[in-house]
Amino acid sequence: MSRLGAAGLLGVLLTATACGVPTGDDPSTIAPSDVPYGLAAPAPRATAEQTPVPREEAGWAYLVGADGALVPLARDSGAGSPEQRLGMLLAALADGPTDEERARRLSTALPAGVTLSVGGIDGATATIDLSAAAPLPSGVASRQAVAQIVLTATSLPGVEAVLLTSEGEPVEAPLPSGALTDEPLLPADYAVFLSPPPATGPAAPATPRPSTTEPQASPTAPRPFVADTRPDTAVPSAGAAVTVTDVRVGQHEGFDRVVFVVDGAGLPGWDVRYVPEARSAGSGLPVEVAGEAVLRVVLTGVGLPGDTGVAPYSGPDPLGLGGPAVDEVSVDSVFEGELVAFLGTAAERPFRVYRLQDPSRVVVEVLHQG
Repeated sequence: MSRLGAAGLLGVLLTATACGVPTGDDPSTIAPSDVPYGLAAPAPRATAEQTPVPREEAGWAYLVGADGALVPLARDSGAGSPEQRLGMLLAALADGPTDEERARRLSTALPAGVTLSVGGIDGATATIDLSAAAPLPSGVASRQAVAQIVLTATSLPGVEAVLLTSEGEPVEAPLPSGALTDEPLLPADYAVFLSPPPATGPAAPATPRPSTTEPQASPTAPRPFVADTRPDTAVPSAGAAVTVTDVRVGQHEGFDRVVFVVDGAGLPGWDVRYVPEARSAGSGLPVEVAGEAVLRVVLTGVGLPGDTGVAPYSGPDPLGLGGPAVDEVSVDSVFEGELVAFLGTAAERPFRVYRLQDPSRVVVEVLHQG
């Protein structure tokens, strides 16, 4: 019985006594075993804690860590409609870090007094309206602030892209490269903010390298690698029609990298996942690729070279890497607006996918250790 129920019952008993119900002789102690319905049992303690939201279903608010990388903080109650949950996440993001989090050197790039409201969720795209009492930051801080909004919103299951508005009108948002776009923003666009910014210092002399090799990482401490083995997908921008012009590979500290450079109209999307075997998208025939596991990369929003006017990648194919994670890359074909490639990997290792600009490219990174 709850405390309220016990208190109510006690009130009834007191009222009955006041109305002259016989109370018997002097009070005596009753054995707990003689009290009916468990009324002598201690009432359960009330708790304000909510049932935790499963991690794969939870939304997160992204704050700036002490090293400059964005870090997710639990802010999702799991209650309400998707719009309501998103509204609460954005309100928590606008509030910034708590005193305890500030003591842990967490901060935010969003200005004080900023208001983030949900304009709606259309399909998988959330419209978020911004208003601020103080001017929004500029430069790198503005990109980091947008990254906080986009990563927070798209952490909620069912939200895959963000369209920013101000007073209901679309606004141009800065990409990590500094370029402005009024297209929906994808979490992969801002994945670079999940790692600490590179240390500044004198630039090393450039060394010529083959076009098929990504520059090697500088000998610094390994950056956090936020990844898993689940499928990673992103939608292309409206009307996208790109052609892959180059494929680059490289070994880095802790991971292997494969880069698909594209040119043409719009921004590509992707569907990257592990598959039992490599098979051609057009014919269904097996595709030979060295490795113990197969990571299939499908770039979407791809046009035929005759339609895009862009010369396609001409090889080598397959492209060998021989890294701890990625052994070989095989580019299959363009079929029905998609380009398919296969990464032969040492095992089903965690991976991440994100997009960079200038030039436009899709980056796939596979962790050396599972």
